[in-house]
Amino acid sequence: SFYATIHTPLPSFVVAIALGIAGHTLLAPIVANRDLLTAIVTVSAAVILFGGGLEMPLRDFLRLIVKILLLAVPGVLISGFMLSAVIQATAPALGFAVPLAVVILLGAILASTDPAAIIPLLEHLKFKRRAAKEIVIAESALNDVIGTLLTTAFLKLPLAASTLVGAYRSLISPETGRFLGTQAGFGLLFGIVGFLLLRLLSRMKKSHNATYGADQVFFLATPVIAFLGASLFGGSGFLAAFVAGLLFHAEEHMQRIEHFFFHVIDGVAKPAIFLMLGALVNLDALARYAPEGIAVALIFIFVLRPLMVFLMLGPYTLMRSEPRRLSVRELIFISFVRETGAIPAVLLVTAVARVTTPVNGLVEIGMWVILLTLILAPPFTPFLARRLGLAE
Repeated sequence: SFYATIHTPLPSFVVAIALGIAGHTLLAPIVANRDLLTAIVTVSAAVILFGGGLEMPLRDFLRLIVKILLLAVPGVLISGFMLSAVIQATAPALGFAVPLAVVILLGAILASTDPAAIIPLLEHLKFKRRAAKEIVIAESALNDVIGTLLTTAFLKLPLAASTLVGAYRSLISPETGRFLGTQAGFGLLFGIVGFLLLRLLSRMKKSHNATYGADQVFFLATPVIAFLGASLFGGSGFLAAFVAGLLFHAEEHMQRIEHFFFHVIDGVAKPAIFLMLGALVNLDALARYAPEGIAVALIFIFVLRPLMVFLMLGPYTLMRSEPRRLSVRELIFISFVRETGAIPAVLLVTAVARVTTPVNGLVEIGMWVILLTLILAPPFTPFLARRLGLAE
């Protein structure tokens, strides 16, 4: 999948999904074993979120914290609710019966932006101001975590007996508050534990230049250990993995180990997720849900995402302070970065594995949204940045 797309604007993830669809029979034993399927995608997701934390310097994260939180917390909630409302409104109009639980879960699963295929393209652009680029990268680091928390909360609720408004209202109940507090508390705690393990490795390696195979395994195992530790106490393992990466800064003597780690993410973790996602797809069902899936995806990309971005960050266009101010063109650019990547794919697979009620349309509509954001956003984002005069 990588070499098939290396000289094209198409992300390799799209081909990985196609390979998963083509290998449906070969991968059927894994897909049929829901525990094994969940384990594969969960470990991959923990490693990816850990990598997202590593890529975001803590200083930059703290400098942009208000803007990031606006996009990641109320922004994800608004995106999830609006997307669910669109699915609920368009499905009957196009002749589809989508269960309410699927409507609510799809909003939560797809709400976060994960521009894994876009970020490498931005590295080749010279931005006149780095604000928009930094926000896009930083946003993706945190809103994946918020998306996982939102989806996990909804999987705990009896969605079939609720309404869309009722489901979101239940998020402010004492029971859900305690659940999310436990998730966040133990997630942060074991994220710090993961960071301390990495600091231990860094101190051991600082005294000599030799690199051993165990170093890479230690580094790779850390987010898994943080994930499992948090999960055992009812915390968010995804948050723990992200925090461990965010707090750790790889010094020069750790660069080779970190470099290997990112190769594992790009060469194993992400392809595995999209391969499994493709294996879940029934081509006949995917074709049948095409009108609904394509309509939802286009509305999401060109209407809901811009509305959310301008609602959350619009006040920054009125500020006089140059470092903090954002231009309308920068908001347009941020609005167009609407890729739905690896973590939403993980949540989609996880929901399929955990939900026992009928999930008609869950994989099919989710797949169309993921596919269209992967196909449309990466090729045109660099063009848009130049067209808006933000980059050379």
